[in-house]
Amino acid sequence: MKELNIDEINDLAKENVVKLISLAESEYVKSLQQTAEKIVKKGIKIVLISGPSSAGKTTSSFRLQQALLNLGVESHVLNMDNFFMDLYKLPLREDGEPNIEDICALDVDTIRKCLGEILENNETKTPEFDFCTHTRKKEWVDCKLNGNEIIIMEGIHAHNPKIVEGLNNDRIFKIYLDCDSKIIIRDYDVLSSKEIRLLRRMIRDERDRKVPYLESIEMWKEVCKGEDKNIKPFKPYADVVIDTLHSYELLLYKDVVADKIKKFEKDKTIAKFLTIFDYCYTVDEKLVPKDSLLREFIGKEKK
Repeated sequence: MKELNIDEINDLAKENVVKLISLAESEYVKSLQQTAEKIVKKGIKIVLISGPSSAGKTTSSFRLQQALLNLGVESHVLNMDNFFMDLYKLPLREDGEPNIEDICALDVDTIRKCLGEILENNETKTPEFDFCTHTRKKEWVDCKLNGNEIIIMEGIHAHNPKIVEGLNNDRIFKIYLDCDSKIIIRDYDVLSSKEIRLLRRMIRDERDRKVPYLESIEMWKEVCKGEDKNIKPFKPYADVVIDTLHSYELLLYKDVVADKIKKFEKDKTIAKFLTIFDYCYTVDEKLVPKDSLLREFIGKEKK
């Protein structure tokens, strides 16, 4: 795991903030481009992307798609969520609520069947899930590949061995995404990769899903418990691990969220974030590129 120092980041931001942003963005893009080159060289047919909450799986899937296109290879993104079981078939948690985090919430047999047909015949039919009714739609979607086209599938269970059991793994490539760095805050503290992902999730969920900041913090323990069980044990199965942390993002979050969370400073987690923000230079969110992975969390550029 890489360590970043907040003082060094601040110095770079003060010297040339545009350069700092550009370097961070290009480092992430370079890692995707190098991964795309490996995928094409190996003649891969299926790419499986996994990683914990707020690691940037959605953006990375589409940015990888562009990186492959730059190499002349087209790809199609399949959402693993479309393979959810109907609500009445879902396993239950101890509190009696549906457990959507468990792999049993997915129709694993159908996922394997679809992936197998793609490997063998370059085509399959995939289900489509209706999240309003929590049931699978009657109509299935045709999925047909031409020539060297590739399928990209992302989901929290994408690296579980059950997904590819019995399939030809030589043509399957696994990418694990994470904030695989931590930030050293002088002598005060360390901001872990897990805490950086929590900040991302708090900002995104309050903006897009109207989830209060404190509620996101309260839910975080359960989220991490699910990750420890369903995601992180399969990290060693990955062909490549991509660090999605951008060196300037803590400075950006100071601009985006610090003022909004001050009224919750009695909360221990909020108090830590606010103290750390005091050590940070500020990066204006207007400077963040419109196609940055961080836009997945802070939202589109304001006009």
